Amino acid sequence: MSIVELINQLEKEVTSGSKVPGTSRRLVSLEAATQLIEDIRLSLPEELSDAQSVMRQKESIIKQAELEARRIRAYADEEATTIRETTEEKSNAATSAAQQRATQMVEETAVFKAAERRAEEIIAAAEDKSRAIIETAEEEAGSRISTADAKIADEQAASDADAIGRRQGADDYAREVLFNLEQGVADILGQVRKGIDVLDPDAVIAR
Repeated sequence: MSIVELINQLEKEVTSGSKVPGTSRRLVSLEAATQLIEDIRLSLPEELSDAQSVMRQKESIIKQAELEARRIRAYADEEATTIRETTEEKSNAATSAAQQRATQMVEETAVFKAAERRAEEIIAAAEDKSRAIIETAEEEAGSRISTADAKIADEQAASDADAIGRRQGADDYAREVLFNLEQGVADILGQVRKGIDVLDPDAVIAR
């Protein structure tokens, strides 16, 4: 039986005792009351074990959240690296094409200096475009990493809040069980004391 059931049984044992004639007092079986108290004491480790199980669940949730956070961060880093590599390849291809075009223009035109200036302009434009592509890619990568970090923080906060809630619930339940046990034992001791006061010192308490 659970602690609550044992306490209810103990209460029934106290309230169902035989009445002492001429008083509102009852005789309680000391053996039965003592056995119920011992059963309650033995049941306490099981209730506390449930509270410890809740704590282990909290640790498991935190570990899972940390693993998921590392996985998300690794994915974001890998994606950012892929974006940078792709951007660099596009940038190099654009620069190479611009240089080839500039060389071709110099070779084909009769006005060498004009072709040279034009080549410089094309190269400068390609470099500007390359820098713009790289900056855009870095901003996008930074944004994705920030989003991943925010998600990690949210999941960590949710995990902590859930663990705190579970622990609070376990603490409240254990506190309530112990309070009920304390009150039940106090009531029994009070009833036993009253029974002893009514009987002769050599009388044996019987149900």
